[in-house]
Amino acid sequence: MSNITACMEPQTLVSSILKPVYILEFIFGLPGNVFALWILFFKSPWKACNVYLFCLVISDLLLLTGLPFHIDYLFRGEDWIFGESFCRLIAYIISVNYSASMAFMSILAVDRFFRILHPHHRICRTSVRQAVMLVTTVWLVVLLLRLPTALSVVLTPQKNSSKLTCHGFLSWTWPSVQMRIYNSVQLIEALFAFALVVICFVRVSCHVNGRQSKGAHRRVKRAVRLLLFLVIMFVLCFLPKVTFGIFLQVLSCSKILMVCFHASLALAYMNSALDSVIYCHINAWFRDTLKGKTNSLGLTKFKMSAKTNRKR
Repeated sequence: MSNITACMEPQTLVSSILKPVYILEFIFGLPGNVFALWILFFKSPWKACNVYLFCLVISDLLLLTGLPFHIDYLFRGEDWIFGESFCRLIAYIISVNYSASMAFMSILAVDRFFRILHPHHRICRTSVRQAVMLVTTVWLVVLLLRLPTALSVVLTPQKNSSKLTCHGFLSWTWPSVQMRIYNSVQLIEALFAFALVVICFVRVSCHVNGRQSKGAHRRVKRAVRLLLFLVIMFVLCFLPKVTFGIFLQVLSCSKILMVCFHASLALAYMNSALDSVIYCHINAWFRDTLKGKTNSLGLTKFKMSAKTNRKR
């Protein structure tokens, strides 16, 4: 129990650093995801790939819905005023974003892999209905796997204070066998998704550098850049959180570990702001709308995609 108590102590220095970071993540993340949602609903034709993108956008918006409450919590000196149920809900929403983002990024990586290496495979002919069935299954699995976060005791009084501390990371320090199993599942989940994305990137890169892809089409090069970006996203945003979480679970809680863990949380939240790069690489309508805006301002002279020009 002492390990938990040590981890519950407010981190003043970390809090002062995280406040501007979270605000920037919210400012940059919200417009990009709302814009992507508008493009998918009103501009872009529905197909399997856009169904996966839509789910990634929804996942990001879930995180961005909870982020203002975390910002408010930090500005109040780590005092949670919204009640225990809402503390559980916000922790649950953020953990769902973590799993859902990894899942849909992995699906997008596999989709790009088959479209480049096996363009005649049945996966490349996935209908919208089949894609909806797939993402519905993914959402159900993610929501069930992350349920322990909402059921954990996450609201506790601070020592010698009337303030209440909301710990969305409590599962990493809770000593019960059930929570250790849950955290092990998180680790396996992250490593499996990361391995899948890395394999897709390596295979597609080797294909592009091979003789059969000499002078590769721009679409193929864009797919390679996308897969590389997904690998970077996993290394930067997803793996640090689960890595330092495991350290907290295995080792005794220390200040340096808590600083590293809080930093990894900030990196995990950053995925919602960086996902616009994914939308640009996959959705021609998103890409061309941005190009059109910058062209109209006289800042650039980008060429529009032939795909979107044909449908105007």
